[in-house]
Amino acid sequence: MKVGFLSVENRTVDVREAKIALFDSGHNAELFVTVEPAEIDSALIYMRNICDAIVVDGNVSAFYDTYKDTLSSRPDHFELDGKLHSVARNVTPEFLNDKFMPLLNKKTKKRYGVIVFKTYGKTVDELKILLKDYLPKKSKVQLGFFPDFLECEIHARCTASMAKEEMNEISLRLNELLYSCTYSYERISVAERVAQMLASERLRIKIAESFTGGALGAAFTSLPGASEYLSEDMVTYSVTSKNKRLGVPLEVIAEKGAVSGDTAYNMALGLMMSGDCDIAVATTGNAGPSSQNGSVGLCYIAIGITSEKSIAVVKYLFDGGREYNIDCGVKNALFLLYESLVSYRAQKAKRAVAQQTAAPMPDGGTETAEPM
Repeated sequence: MKVGFLSVENRTVDVREAKIALFDSGHNAELFVTVEPAEIDSALIYMRNICDAIVVDGNVSAFYDTYKDTLSSRPDHFELDGKLHSVARNVTPEFLNDKFMPLLNKKTKKRYGVIVFKTYGKTVDELKILLKDYLPKKSKVQLGFFPDFLECEIHARCTASMAKEEMNEISLRLNELLYSCTYSYERISVAERVAQMLASERLRIKIAESFTGGALGAAFTSLPGASEYLSEDMVTYSVTSKNKRLGVPLEVIAEKGAVSGDTAYNMALGLMMSGDCDIAVATTGNAGPSSQNGSVGLCYIAIGITSEKSIAVVKYLFDGGREYNIDCGVKNALFLLYESLVSYRAQKAKRAVAQQTAAPMPDGGTETAEPM
């Protein structure tokens, strides 16, 4: 069914979340219109010609006043001209999922199963190339692409009547295609996913921020339970701070600059050497709006893993304003952390297998077990 959203004076509905909720139930968010009270009637006439159902939000008193001769009361849900109407001052996810969607689904009586892929590092166009075999309208699975900043959430929708074996086969194939760029199969943020991994591996992380100015640490401390894995987050803006707090050699900063891969490397090294640190992440760069050292948007992010005695530094050049650049720095640092933790888990599993295949001999030697 085609659904329109009519906001009177101010919009409360989250457009992206509304599109996702409707897609998952087999419907389509067709229109989002914001009007003044005097325009309500004409807008609604227009929307009824296109949409099967309409949600009204914002100044709902003005809406009811417009239809006081048609509606004897102020119902939350009603039918007018054969179209379902739902009214809410604030269209929250709870309103959509618990109140509006059940009414809408009664009209279609179709049910769907949905598989979620939270992806990063690829544009919608790049993802569509990967999934080209599933894009035709006659495909047994319908795909919804919902981009958000540097990520894209993909929803794969199948009819609930599809055989379980066939749905599993489609799920496995989609996972093969998207595995390298998928960080979660749940509707969670990359910060939440990284936090889950840190907590489950019982790893402690330390952060040193210059470019991101505390925003990376805030991504973790905004989540409950951050004390389980976050040891320290420090904002080392000045050269003095980088030197005294992290031990970055002054000669490195003098020769390479505060904004450099060498400085980011030494910031992460300082965190790792300070103890109580399994994972270290450091950021340095020029967020803008102006720059005295390098290009605006230039950013270096260093990720260190203490057990592997390794530090990797990645260079970025973001092309937005200050706030956008900082957001990019935070999100990319989280992506790098996720990839590092995946690698950490793989190395850990590899070591465990190696230990299991080496059986101790009575004389103190070792014997390699034959594969079964």
